[in-house]
Amino acid sequence: MSRRKFTKRFKEAAVRELKRGTPIGDVSRACRVNRWILRRWQTELDEFGARAFGGYGKRRRDHAPPKSKPILLYLCSDELDAVKAASSAAGFKSLAEFARSRILRQTGERPVAQVETVFVELAIVATKLTQILSNKRTGRLSRGLHERPK
Repeated sequence: MSRRKFTKRFKEAAVRELKRGTPIGDVSRACRVNRWILRRWQTELDEFGARAFGGYGKRRRDHAPPKSKPILLYLCSDELDAVKAASSAAGFKSLAEFARSRILRQTGERPVAQVETVFVELAIVATKLTQILSNKRTGRLSRGLHERPK
């Protein structure tokens, strides 16, 4: 015996009868379908509206947002202070917001290659800031972050 298939129109008509107040037993007998299947159809129509009953294997749900994963970045105290200073100078309220803005700055997406590049850039910036701070402590003049050595 092959599996029965019902059209979208048939399912919508059955659910419409339920919404009109017809008892589920009567609709179930008239359609020759179990009650739990009618309830499933009703739930699907309520949840997805026009996208309900798309057919076997059709995705109705939007993709779930990706789960965030913690990223650990190990910095010495001088590097952390320098990154905090850069973050507050750029107008960010938190380091997490600063990091997210750097990672998501161009496309609004999180491509793996861009994330890797940003971490390399952050490491370079942290190193340069550490050098600047150590030079200031020793009284030597320091170059700016964006200047290249001659």
